[in-house]
Amino acid sequence: MAPAPANNTRRVQAPSDASREAHRQALLKGAGDARNVPEAALAAALNMQMVEPIPLLHNTPQNGYVAINMYSDDQASFKRAARNPRACDILMACGGNPMDVLGDVFIGRLFDNEDDFRRLDFTLDELRSDAPWIKEAALQAAQRRDRSGQVHNFAERIRGGSSGGGGGSVGARPVGAGALPPPPKEVPPAEAAKARGNAAVNRGDWQAAADEYAAALALDPALIAARNNRALALLKLGQMEAAEADCTAVLEAEPGNIKALLRRAAARRALGRLPEAGGDLQAVLELQPHNKEAAGQLAALQAPRIEGDVEDDGAAASRGRAAAAEAGGGRVAEG
Repeated sequence: MAPAPANNTRRVQAPSDASREAHRQALLKGAGDARNVPEAALAAALNMQMVEPIPLLHNTPQNGYVAINMYSDDQASFKRAARNPRACDILMACGGNPMDVLGDVFIGRLFDNEDDFRRLDFTLDELRSDAPWIKEAALQAAQRRDRSGQVHNFAERIRGGSSGGGGGSVGARPVGAGALPPPPKEVPPAEAAKARGNAAVNRGDWQAAADEYAAALALDPALIAARNNRALALLKLGQMEAAEADCTAVLEAEPGNIKALLRRAAARRALGRLPEAGGDLQAVLELQPHNKEAAGQLAALQAPRIEGDVEDDGAAASRGRAAAAEAGGGRVAEG
């Protein structure tokens, strides 16, 4: 069953020339030296209308690794799309931070335990304020805020010590007080950089995400999740060859990594290398015969040949939109 839409009352129009040029300039700025950006790659990136995932319900061992995400158009601001009040209300009901969701969105459920990924049904009947998943999402958000507050309070107590009266040592616990919570576990620098990259992904800052993942890899080149996530950020930035290289490196270490195969297929399709993209999608289906993303993308690749049409490299790049939109493989940033 298709994911449920949460639409505005009117459909957002295609991007105007002005918004397309604004998007083009943003891509060039993110690429650094504009002279080294091939025009074909820039055109492919402009034609890709990828989705921006907004986590609503996080996948955890407690809920069987089931997540629910809201997906919006990552070019909505360039298109000057209108605010979507219903989508904003859904986000707030799930305990999310206040933000303006622009343009049309859809909501989907997925299973992702890092080893396996698949889409699950999500129906329109579940888009109601008393739906169990919304209550669970709100509870998750409250628990995250509570944990954050505990860490903050612990840090404040360590910095200020305790005034139990009588000049005890710094950090001494007053008589009768409850035990201090354990100190936060120290995070390795590479993992911290990866976490900052994940945060940048969640706010849609793809250049910052790519930079943080690069920092993580400089500290720990074997950090596969950071390399796989950087591939997605590079896809979003229109840097297809670099994204392909990262995916290939991930697959050399983990040949069965579904997300890397889907992302490399998206990059290769955008570059007009359809046979290689098809090979990656076939590899996904060999590992997961019921993977809907791979099956749908492969069918789209094969459609021109079935109909007897001829597709040149430019057209192939333009047809990369759907592949890149799904290239995140579910959860965008791996933990």
